[in-house]
Amino acid sequence: MVSSVMFAIFRVLFGLLFVASAVLKLFPIDYFELVLVDQLGLSWVIVPLFARILILIEFTLGVAIVFGFMLRWSLISSLLMLAVFSVYLVGQIAAGNGAENCGCFGELVPLDGPSSLIKNIIMIVLGVVLLWKSLSIKRFTKPFVAPILTILAIPALFLIVPIPNVDPDADFELDTALMVRNDPYTALPINQGDKTVVIMLAKCLHCAQLGTLISKLDPVEVEDELRIIILGKPEDVDFFIEKTGIKEFHYMRSGDTELLRAIGGKFPTVIQLKDGDLVNKWVGATVNMRLLSELLELK
Repeated sequence: MVSSVMFAIFRVLFGLLFVASAVLKLFPIDYFELVLVDQLGLSWVIVPLFARILILIEFTLGVAIVFGFMLRWSLISSLLMLAVFSVYLVGQIAAGNGAENCGCFGELVPLDGPSSLIKNIIMIVLGVVLLWKSLSIKRFTKPFVAPILTILAIPALFLIVPIPNVDPDADFELDTALMVRNDPYTALPINQGDKTVVIMLAKCLHCAQLGTLISKLDPVEVEDELRIIILGKPEDVDFFIEKTGIKEFHYMRSGDTELLRAIGGKFPTVIQLKDGDLVNKWVGATVNMRLLSELLELK
């Protein structure tokens, strides 16, 4: 027989998974917004508010379960949320998009569709057991703590990650004019000759790996052809440059949300230009050093 103490521990762990899921989506929240736009088809205008509301709902359910606030309602709501997400994941896998990070734990803990679905099934089973044993899991509860934490979390969330201003009439067309806004290398214009542009997100793990590999190239050998654009907050971009070692290459820092939207939020993105005209584009897992070597004609 599993003791009431053990059931209470399972309850706390179950709730903490919801809290962790909410918190990890903040690192960075831009990535979570990109997942919602790309996979759910939400518009860039409404996705910032939608993402924050979803994070607050997850956090609220998590702390309610951890501290035993309206426990049966919280467990039922969490199971409904898990069921909805699982149906969505099944649809993604069936459509052949199961390899993409679902965004459940943000960018820091990437999970593909099948892994996330298995995680959800395990949590649903645990949640059903906890609901069945709801009278046995009320040990170590402090119900009044949950609403206090939720009330504090609302202003904290919007202070930490404020909703950005998005112009619904902004032009999100991917062209050289959009890419050169922060280009300090006027002596080597991006719109002349053959250029390979690599666009990376400062907090993207795949981008960091690619950046580290790029740093092994000879910057002199590729200085006429290769351009790197790194999107993110200034401090994140500086850390990315230092960590990957690409400071010897022609890179541009950017916080341009229009560029982010123009590439559809796919990282890394590689663009092939010829005299300023977009010739080809590669995104995500298709981007690797073999591709860059071919584009840069490296031996």
